[in-house]
Amino acid sequence: MSDLFDQFVVEAQELLETAGAALLALERDPADRASVDELFRAFHTLKGSSALFDMAPFTLLVHAGEDTLSLLRDGRRAMTPDLADLLFRALDQCARWVAALEETGTLPADAAKAAETLARGLAGGETTAGAAAGSGEADAFPWAAALTAEERAAVGEGALTAIDYRPDPECFFTGDDPLALFRRVPDLRLLRIEPAEPLPPLAQMDPYRCILRFRALSGAGVEAVTPAFRSVPDQVRIGSVMLAPAAVALAAAPPDSLAAAMLEEQARILDLPGNAAERDSRRAAVARSVAAILTALGQPTERAAVEAACADARTLRRFLVDGPAEKPAVTEPQPATAPVTRRALRVEPERMDALMALVGELSVVKGQLGPLVRRAGDGEMARDLKSFSARLDGLVGDLRHAALRLRLLPLARVFDPLPRLVRDTARRLDKTVELVLEGAETEADKDILDMLSEPLLHLVRNALDHGIETPERRAATAKPPAGTLRVRAFQDKGGVVVEVSDDGAGIDPAAMRRAAVAKGLLEPNAAAALSDADAVRLVFAPGFSTAGSVSDLSGRGVGMDAVRAAVERAGGRVEIASTPGSGTRVRLALPLTLSITRVVVVEAAGSLYGIPVALVGGVQRVPRAEIRSVKRAESVVLRDRVVPLVRLRRLLAQPDDEQVRETVCVVLAELGDGPVAVAVDDVGERADVVLRPMTGVLRGLRGYAGTAVLGDGRLILVLDLRELL
Repeated sequence: MSDLFDQFVVEAQELLETAGAALLALERDPADRASVDELFRAFHTLKGSSALFDMAPFTLLVHAGEDTLSLLRDGRRAMTPDLADLLFRALDQCARWVAALEETGTLPADAAKAAETLARGLAGGETTAGAAAGSGEADAFPWAAALTAEERAAVGEGALTAIDYRPDPECFFTGDDPLALFRRVPDLRLLRIEPAEPLPPLAQMDPYRCILRFRALSGAGVEAVTPAFRSVPDQVRIGSVMLAPAAVALAAAPPDSLAAAMLEEQARILDLPGNAAERDSRRAAVARSVAAILTALGQPTERAAVEAACADARTLRRFLVDGPAEKPAVTEPQPATAPVTRRALRVEPERMDALMALVGELSVVKGQLGPLVRRAGDGEMARDLKSFSARLDGLVGDLRHAALRLRLLPLARVFDPLPRLVRDTARRLDKTVELVLEGAETEADKDILDMLSEPLLHLVRNALDHGIETPERRAATAKPPAGTLRVRAFQDKGGVVVEVSDDGAGIDPAAMRRAAVAKGLLEPNAAAALSDADAVRLVFAPGFSTAGSVSDLSGRGVGMDAVRAAVERAGGRVEIASTPGSGTRVRLALPLTLSITRVVVVEAAGSLYGIPVALVGGVQRVPRAEIRSVKRAESVVLRDRVVPLVRLRRLLAQPDDEQVRETVCVVLAELGDGPVAVAVDDVGERADVVLRPMTGVLRGLRGYAGTAVLGDGRLILVLDLRELL
């Protein structure tokens, strides 16, 4: 694929995201003119970009959307939920096509049929036509038959291609340049530029509206001329004409008078009053127009010189008379508060991953310097080594922080799809829901965002289906008809926390106990012994669901279990709290990055293991007498709660400790099902390590998240406690 095509795919994805956000805002406030304009610009830009390639269905669909939005802008059509659905369907179809283009380079085989159906729906039952290119006789272009003898001599005789182009009056705002289009026409022999309607008095003329008609003749065939007008197929007619021979003639009249009037009008625009932002916007627009006019006259000029000349009307007029100066004019310094343009650099993810791997290796090698410093003693060389080690620690820390910052992205990436999801789901459920997003600017590692996307969708769907009630039920309980779904993100203790809360019906612990017994997950006595908080946590049990029937949203009992599994695989944890009648809150606590993992080093049977810090709720020594045994099960009271106790040696099939210890070292693991006390032989340091997944024959080994190397070179196995337990 070409670089231009790759750029189209990237820009199309961004434009579709922009269009989706604008359409959501427009549906909430149909009078929001800014959203209409932004949505129109997105469709128009997609139409122009897609016309550069052989993808007529894509162009047809976005053109139909542009036509619909043009009617909205003019007040000839009203925004309704049904129309919003049609526009969303068009955006979704375009998104699927862009994904196909990125993967295969071509549109699917059914693209033409899908585009035709959607275009007909947007047009209210009538198909949106594409470019008006056809055989066309001279009768279809009467102006061609009425050429003067001089014009006939200039264009020649025989078969020619006629072009009748009536630009959209708003073409200057949508990025179209009529003159630039004709510069792409091969073998252009005649170009007429005429008013399309009676010109108003000069004082009443709007310089930002195009009221011209362009008529032209080309010696090239229709198929060669049509591509130049792919971006404006609704505004042009192209066809073949046959001209009789003529004697001698003159070429098209020099456009001196017209060009001079256009340039003078651009200079007058610079003199219009307005604030600083308006003047800057006008200067940029005038610079583009002047550059286009000069190019059309065969006098292409460097863009920088034109922009410098458009500082004011006087400078522009002098520039047009004298030409560019040897050195561009010095412009006034920008105020200190002027925004600085930020440049973005696209980097392949593989390069970022390689950089983070090298930083991780450097961190490990740096850690090996500590034992060497301690072995060096207290001599002069030891002092130099300590000083060098301290400087290296700082540099490696700064490097790791800088490399990590390169991978950090705002959570807006996973928040952006939520308004559309909430809107569509609420409509299907006949509910009214207000979505509140907070902390979208919070940053996390790209891998964390990739992992977070699916669990977040599960939680939002669950809140919409199970949590928030219908308007009738909310009214019966004295609640506002519209429910509130809040998604909040913030950084806490070196990690990222995402909360999903609603003001719905909440979770009934009694109903959870009954469902657990009915599904055979718990015995009646065990269910009755559960506290309300533990009963609520049953939502994370595999296969658990309180839905009365299975739908495409819920009822299969896999959503919340999948949420917990995904979060814990990433080294995070899930917490849930609910109050019947008031709502539910689910909190996801995640590490800031998956590239570097912080672990607590523990010892069992002479070997070292790592437990992710995110799962560790505390470490303490418990007197052996306080450990209670019931048959083969053990428990201990920690923080005023009875917590089951398991011994790491037994989990790893290691022999029991023969040494009788008066106290037992216990690590409190906070898992989704509740806390568990893990008895270990000893607890060591906390360390930042680069976690390497199991490979080769060890890939299928369960209970281990991977391996890591400590700073002193020792190898440890990082445990997957949820899998072990």
